[in-house]
Amino acid sequence: MNPWLLLAAVGACVGAFFYGQHVGEQGAEAAKAREERIGRVAYEAGQKGAAAAIAEIKPQNVTILQELEREIRTNTIYRDCRVPADGVRLVNDAITGRTKPAGGGELPRAGPAEAGP
Repeated sequence: MNPWLLLAAVGACVGAFFYGQHVGEQGAEAAKAREERIGRVAYEAGQKGAAAAIAEIKPQNVTILQELEREIRTNTIYRDCRVPADGVRLVNDAITGRTKPAGGGELPRAGPAEAGP
């Protein structure tokens, strides 16, 4: 077998490989460009559709002449209350204004000032 023929066959195979690689890269670039173009067209169409929908919005000022319905609960029940009885008593005293000042309202007597260290 002729070594030049073998070398030519190997060279042709290597050349075909690199040519195929180049063609594959071009195909991938073309597919990417096509996807970007489709995305851009879809984005522009969406923007135009949104702009048209926003342009069709007409503000309406309506005056409502009905009475307001109110529902007032007077028997509020706290079923899940886990505050001890003393805490509930303190809260109820604070709500009704029947709180007692600390120390029963008595102030401590005035005495001599303590000397510092």
